[in-house]
Parts: sequence; structure tokens; C-alpha cells
Amino acid sequence: MEKHAEKQQHNKADAAQIKRHSREGPQGKGHRRAKRPKRKKIPLSPAALRGQQMRMERRKARLKKLLRRFVIVLAILAVLALIFVFGFRLKTVNVTGNSRYTKEEILDLIQYDEQYHNTIIFYLQHKDMDVEGIPFLDGIYMDIGGADTINIEVVEKIVTGCIKDGERYIYIDTDGIVCEISDVCQEDVPLIEGLEYEEPQLNQMLNVTDTTIYNPLLNLTLLLKKYEMSVDTVRFSGDLTMSLTMGDIQVMLGGSDYLEDKVTELHNLLPELEGLKGTLHLENYDPSKDSIIFTKE
Repeated sequence: MEKHAEKQQHNKADAAQIKRHSREGPQGKGHRRAKRPKRKKIPLSPAALRGQQMRMERRKARLKKLLRRFVIVLAILAVLALIFVFGFRLKTVNVTGNSRYTKEEILDLIQYDEQYHNTIIFYLQHKDMDVEGIPFLDGIYMDIGGADTINIEVVEKIVTGCIKDGERYIYIDTDGIVCEISDVCQEDVPLIEGLEYEEPQLNQMLNVTDTTIYNPLLNLTLLLKKYEMSVDTVRFSGDLTMSLTMGDIQVMLGGSDYLEDKVTELHNLLPELEGLKGTLHLENYDPSKDSIIFTKE
């Protein structure tokens, strides 16, 4: 057994020596391999040189073409920038449709500043104007009228009348919505009397005892606007009959039947009533016969 083990160790030592010898090579330890000679460059044929030259020329031509396109794009962008800056200078702002607000007040609402020198930038920043909560306004719309012009259209709410409540005035629109509560009385808005209502809330419908008054009130307001007639007060009685006060003239309209005909007759008679004081009776108006009575005071 001991001889067998010694034989195995001897064989392993021989194998390791053979392996080391094979790595070191025939010259022994530390031997460096000889450098391989450099390959000589084979000169290119004239045809190959010509092909190489043509490829380089095509590459240069492509680079010149790309550079030329890049310069053209930069020039176009520069021209467009100049047009945008100098061609769209905002000089004129037109405001139409405003009667309760002055032009200056409308410009303040949209936060217009003379520092806005560009028409397009101003339009994009202000085209979606939110007027919620702004008294008497239903909308503000704008469009570009030209390279240097912005047109602003103001749409105001139709105010059917106002109610005097102590020291304040409650304004209602065509839907009976309280659109403003103010201590200022608008001269072109008729004062409504004879209504019973609950505590008003801004931007909420005015709760009145009988909501059927809103339709005749709206129709009356639209007719007065149509004929451009100014009314001091509109009074409702308990049976929903209406009467108007126009200076020294009191107009008894009665119910809402034939309302348009009644207002038309009133408009036609106004020149004859100028300077008079009294009551015009239209409550029994009948288009088929003469039923208009004026009583002087």
C-alpha cells in the first residue's frame, strides 16, 4: 500500500512538471516569443484609389447638402420669428356690446396691459375669459381682427328689473336669478314693486310667492327694450296685473293678454303724452275697438 501511494505521488509530480514545461516552451522559463514581422501594406490599384476617392467625395457632398438644408431651416425660422415679433404688434383693441361697463373697465377685467405687444399671445392668453361672479355679464368673447387688432364682444345679461330692499337694490335677470345685490341703482333698470320674496341669495333664483310673474315680467322687459322705452317702475298687484310709471304718466296694463299690442300702442302714444300728467288705461285693451282711455290730472 505504501509503495502504491508513493507511486501515485510520483506520477502527479511528473505530470505537473510536464505541464509547466509545456507552458514555458522549449527554451525554458522566461523565454519570450519572437515578434511577428509586420505585414507590408499592399499599394492600392488605381481603380481602388479612384473608388475610395469617389466615396469620400459623395460623403462630402452629403454633408454639404445637410448643412445647406440646416442653414435654410434656420433662415426660415428667423424670418418667422421676425414676422411673429414685428408683424403681430398689438395696437388696437375694440370693445363692443358694453353698456354697463366702460371700455376701460372691460380692459381692466381682462387684465389688459399695454405691455402686451403681441396680438397672438394676447388672444391665446385671454380668449377663454371666465365671467362667473361678475355682475351683469354673460360672456366676453374675442377674436383677431387683424395682425395688430383684437375685437372684444361683451355680452351682458338682460336685467328684467331691480327690487329696492332697504338700502340695497336686488337685480334679477330673465330667469329670476339674482345677478347682483348693490347699493347703487342703475338708471336704465326699472324698479319692481309689489313682490313678496324671501331673503335673496346672489346667483340664486329669487324666491317669490308666485313665480308665474317671471314670464310676463320678461316679456314686458323685452318689449320695452325693443321700443327703447325707459320706465321708472313696474308694479305688480295681487292679481298679477301690471302698471308702469313713466315720469308723470301712469300706465295701467292689466294682465298679460295682448301685452305686445298694449306696449306697441303705448309707444305710439308717447309723443302725444309728452308734457302731460295722468293715467293711461290699457287694462281693457281690445284690438277690435277703441278702448284706450287717458285721464288727465
